[in-house]
Amino acid sequence: MRTLTFIILLLLTGCECDSICVASKETKNLLKNYSNQTEVVSYLQTYNGEGPGSEKFAVFVAWGVEHPEEFISIMNHQNITEQTLDLISYTISDIGYSKEYCEIYEPSVNGRNVATIRKAILGCKYNAL
Repeated sequence: MRTLTFIILLLLTGCECDSICVASKETKNLLKNYSNQTEVVSYLQTYNGEGPGSEKFAVFVAWGVEHPEEFISIMNHQNITEQTLDLISYTISDIGYSKEYCEIYEPSVNGRNVATIRKAILGCKYNAL
């Protein structure tokens, strides 16, 4: 009976999505539907609060593993700030994607901000050179 009551209350009130959940949904939607890289860079550089901002970067980094060329291109965009590069670089290691990004940013990859990202990724063999 308790379970049935809970389900009825849940259906009547709906599930609430907090600011972190909203940031996740917004980021996924943007990355699925963006029309140009400037749109993504502007979104990444907009302050949404600590928790939502962290979630936004985590979703972007996870997306980048599946879309490495697009990720590198966005990270090399002329409007991306050093602060955003630092936050994304930190997120790569913080959420456990160092190995994947060491492979994505392998030594033959070139671009405006590639060296900055390479230096920040923890555990890459080429950083020891």
